[in-house]
Amino acid sequence: MNILAAIPILVVISSSSFSESKSKEGTPVPSSKEIVSLKDFTAEEVRSAGFAIEKEMTLHLSAVGGGEKSFWRELVDDNEDSQRMYAYGWIINADTREPVWEMSMENTSGKSDHRTCEENVMLKKGSYEVYFSAFAYAQRTPFSNISTNIDRRKKGKRINKWVGTFLRMISDDDREVYDEFMDRAKNEWGITVSAPDEDAASIRTFSAPLKNPGELFSATRVGDDAVIKKALTVKNDVTIHVYSVGEGRKKDDMFDYGWIVNSATRERVWQMSYRSTRFAGGAAKNRVFNGDVTLAKGSYELFFITDASHSNDDWNSAPPFDPYNYGVTLSLRDENNRNAIKISDAPDTDKNVILKLVELEDNDFKNEGFSLKKDTKVRVYAVGEMNNGNNEMADYGWIVNAKTRERVWTMEARSTYHAGGASKNRMADDVVELPKGDYLVYYQTDGSHSYDHWNDDPPYDQEHWGITVMGAGDEFDTKSFSSFSEDREQGVLVQLVRVGDDRHVRKQFSLERPTTVRVYAVGEGRDDEMFDYGWIENLATGERMWEMTYEKTTRAGGARKNRMVSQTLHLDKGTYEVHFRTDGSHAFNDWNDDPPEDRTHWGITIYKE
Repeated sequence: MNILAAIPILVVISSSSFSESKSKEGTPVPSSKEIVSLKDFTAEEVRSAGFAIEKEMTLHLSAVGGGEKSFWRELVDDNEDSQRMYAYGWIINADTREPVWEMSMENTSGKSDHRTCEENVMLKKGSYEVYFSAFAYAQRTPFSNISTNIDRRKKGKRINKWVGTFLRMISDDDREVYDEFMDRAKNEWGITVSAPDEDAASIRTFSAPLKNPGELFSATRVGDDAVIKKALTVKNDVTIHVYSVGEGRKKDDMFDYGWIVNSATRERVWQMSYRSTRFAGGAAKNRVFNGDVTLAKGSYELFFITDASHSNDDWNSAPPFDPYNYGVTLSLRDENNRNAIKISDAPDTDKNVILKLVELEDNDFKNEGFSLKKDTKVRVYAVGEMNNGNNEMADYGWIVNAKTRERVWTMEARSTYHAGGASKNRMADDVVELPKGDYLVYYQTDGSHSYDHWNDDPPYDQEHWGITVMGAGDEFDTKSFSSFSEDREQGVLVQLVRVGDDRHVRKQFSLERPTTVRVYAVGEGRDDEMFDYGWIENLATGERMWEMTYEKTTRAGGARKNRMVSQTLHLDKGTYEVHFRTDGSHAFNDWNDDPPEDRTHWGITIYKE
């Protein structure tokens, strides 16, 4: 169902002679009657009306609006002719939702704030919707060229202003501009549609938009900062039609958009992207998806989100051809499938939570652990920040096996989705099967753009900035997990970690029989040389049985000089001493560059395999 009621329309059936007027082509216009008239845009940016004609006929369009070539070049990144109108009308086919006529700079004449259009348009039998929008205003003086978005919510105070070829040399009073716009919006701008006298009585009018008879769910006329979530339960394979109008730009992808995710696998089975959508009319950033999606038996979740601008609350550029359907609509291709799909409220995101590290701020680093008593499928949901310069993550999380230190999941840029708001906001939503064991979850942020400290538009799910691990599926056993602390790591023979600057720490251990051990160490090195590193000595012989050399290490995350190694080796029976040495800079809690991902293990740990 529509989330807002349809805007009232003004429908006039009255005599109006056009016998002396001419069409643009100079053809005489016969005596006609008005069937639709859209006037007065003081309270609403867009008004509409619908009409149905029983046969092909020629209708007369009479409209007054506003447009300015230089205005539009400053307002959007598009030079389409029709885009340069800031007060104008158009007609779409109510069944196909495609445009059949549009008011433009080419078919209007007159001053920028009073451009008139008189045209005859032949339409085939069918249903149509006529729209008129007044969303902005342009002023030109000898010294300036000013374009202003009129936001009716601001009671005359505009939210966007673009200054033209010269710096403003004159006073510019917001209220005066607003009042001038409102005077024209009330008394001048608008559109009428007229039909020949003999056909006018047969024309039926209706409130736009025309509802799809197969509609399953509709969230339309969506405003700013909206988050729409619905659960879809599919009893057998079914094909649905998805019609979704939103906002996107090739460089930055989508801002107002929708997607459908498989609840069990978290796979996106449909999503609006710039490539999967096409131009929706109006501003170049308006996009539309209009196609079929097949859903296999199972459970799904539907999402539609918007950012903080350009929606039915206030169009800061030209609205799309189908503005009242801004949002998402699901409908059936086959009415016999109506009972095959059920739509209900979406479940809480935090279901069967195992561990949660969220609402992280700048320069945060947090980690916690959990234990699994049996092999388990877990859902990992993380929201963070990507560095657009190199497509690497700046705020992100990861999970490691506490025993082997092997990564079992990492939030990588290439496997994330846009999380709404700024394009650098990213989200990961994965299902991972983990064997029985202990695990450590980490999340780190850089020095900017984090929870409550956004330097750009925030994501739609701000409260989950961080990482959440949950049990996956309806059959998840809530007794299958428990908390885990690094202090309870199993099989530790020696651990020298969180080592600071200028330290040389050591500790002995003994083996009663030949044993395979794992050495895990994090330190500092560059140009084939190590500065913070560890080694193992045989106390009886003084021989170094193992040493952390640059060749054995790999990058440890953060600064390139952060190095790590995880290696197994066989040691004979005997007594050994483990060493870790640091230089005068860049060590635990005194980093002079980005710290490693596993900063708490800066040092060396020996595990018994």
